[in-house]
Amino acid sequence: MAEAYGKLTGQAGVCFVTRGPGATNASIGVHTAMQNSTPMVLFIGQIGRAMTDREAFQEVDYRMYFGPIAKWVTQIDDPDRIPELVARAFSTATSGRPGPVVVALPEDMLRELTNAPPAQQSPALSAQASITQINAISTALNAAKRPLIICGGGGWTDQGRDDLQSFAETAQIPVICGFRNQDLIETTSPAYVGDASFGKAQAMKELIANSDCILAINIRFGEVVTDGWEMFDFPHPKQKIIHTHISEAEINKVYQCDMGIVASPDSVVEGLNTTEIRGDWGTYFNDARAAYLETRAIPKTLGTLNVAKICNYLNENADPDAIYTNGAGNYAIWPGKYLNYSKSHRLLAPQSGAMGGGVPSAIAAKVAYPDRQVICFSGDGDFQMSIAELGTAMQQMVDPIILIHNNGSYGTIRMHQEMRYPDRISGTELVNPNFGDVAKAYGFGYARIETDAEFGDAFVQAKSAAFGFIIEMIADPRDIAPHKTI
Repeated sequence: MAEAYGKLTGQAGVCFVTRGPGATNASIGVHTAMQNSTPMVLFIGQIGRAMTDREAFQEVDYRMYFGPIAKWVTQIDDPDRIPELVARAFSTATSGRPGPVVVALPEDMLRELTNAPPAQQSPALSAQASITQINAISTALNAAKRPLIICGGGGWTDQGRDDLQSFAETAQIPVICGFRNQDLIETTSPAYVGDASFGKAQAMKELIANSDCILAINIRFGEVVTDGWEMFDFPHPKQKIIHTHISEAEINKVYQCDMGIVASPDSVVEGLNTTEIRGDWGTYFNDARAAYLETRAIPKTLGTLNVAKICNYLNENADPDAIYTNGAGNYAIWPGKYLNYSKSHRLLAPQSGAMGGGVPSAIAAKVAYPDRQVICFSGDGDFQMSIAELGTAMQQMVDPIILIHNNGSYGTIRMHQEMRYPDRISGTELVNPNFGDVAKAYGFGYARIETDAEFGDAFVQAKSAAFGFIIEMIADPRDIAPHKTI
């Protein structure tokens, strides 16, 4: 929830947990915040200082445990240093590449008194693109024949999103968003040509392969974006790479670029909007968009439930500022591919692939914006990873709409088993609870559908419900994802 709040608002989400099991449970959120580049501060209770290194009850060395997955980990041993270290925690979480910070609080320290004055809130810090750097990018793009923008990461504002779209449309440069970053630009924009996710369309692969100049704005050249680092040559891609990132640690981290610029994404696109970029690339821009739109065609499915049609229904009937969330699983490919996103239609989803992330993200979104519609896509196995959080929703009186894609299996793992070990299917079939009874137990409304034609009536019920609502969608187990349909 804290991670989702941080991603949605740009302010550091705050979470307090107890030591030991509380901290280890929280590690999923910390890992997600790191991979999502989300500002977050996690405060953890800790054993008394005199008990250290005796394997006391619930003792964990948090610097060792969280060090590889957090931006910074500290422990406050002196109460007089609370203002200093807490201020540093929030500054570290929000400055540069946003990320999670972990602060351990020994229980005996918390009982001591201090007269140290509290720290004042400090603005987040980031490098800004210079005029010289913007001009260098402009020169390179104007010299290109098939320029391409790939964007992603954290630290964007709504103004940055607007400037990105304005620049791309004016310069007529296609835009690919990074994995689960589709809300950086309106997906209805003529510049948008898809997200660099799992199961990339052949048209996108060709677009990347044939580009002669890629402006990579704030992305990490990670496994998903690069198809396991197979899409670019090592160490120097054949394409000219201009890599801008809010953190210097990401420049030349994987691939050696032709031009590296440490700057916030907002400052890059703001600067580019002052330039005149419009090369002679003919129908390249329109052809890229047309190829993307072909991938949005509604596929046939083996069962009676077509989630692509449900997504198109939501594109037309959901609130204009609806927030979408999802956890992890093949079911998430449907909303990732067929829903429209923008700075209003935000997407909260774990780039870490954390199952169960959709439900708590939806609750956090409703807490932050109680008057906005929040729609959560979840799988049947995914939903049960965080089913108890419906108790949080009930207690806090927040009312998300949750769509459970019930195919009776852990679909992603089942797909890999069928592809690699078809005679050794193991542990991926699910015997699910009665989701209607689950909804009733937590005060949620409920509807069960078996065809996409039934979704409209169920969604109308959900919108008019007195509290939250669950729509259980019965899917054919063979309809794993759009790329596995007939």
